[in-house]
Amino acid sequence: MKYAMPVSGSRLMSHFGQANEFMLMDVDQDGRVVRKETIAVTPHSCGTLPGELAKRGVSVVLAGGMGMGPRMAFQQSNIEVVLGVTELDPEKAAVAYANHTLENGVNVCEHGDTICDNTKTHA
Repeated sequence: MKYAMPVSGSRLMSHFGQANEFMLMDVDQDGRVVRKETIAVTPHSCGTLPGELAKRGVSVVLAGGMGMGPRMAFQQSNIEVVLGVTELDPEKAAVAYANHTLENGVNVCEHGDTICDNTKTHA
């Protein structure tokens, strides 16, 4: 399964829309990372990133928080979104999710149920 996570300096970012990079990671059926790469993205690319990640074979996005607009776009691209992820190590987060042991909580995005607005700034 292929996972995508918003990162900065190889650490999970809490907010999807502020990421300049995404780490893509393939995890095999035994819960081992078999491939990973980091790709550059445009911050707040709500409309284009879900389609791009779908083309790359991503099945699941792990993030701390995400607004409603990108969540809807990921859903339309048949990509599952898991929010409230607090594990800062992307590899540990993906492996934990694959092994059904990932602890996650609430969406940390303060505009979590509004449609994407690229003019907002986030803390």
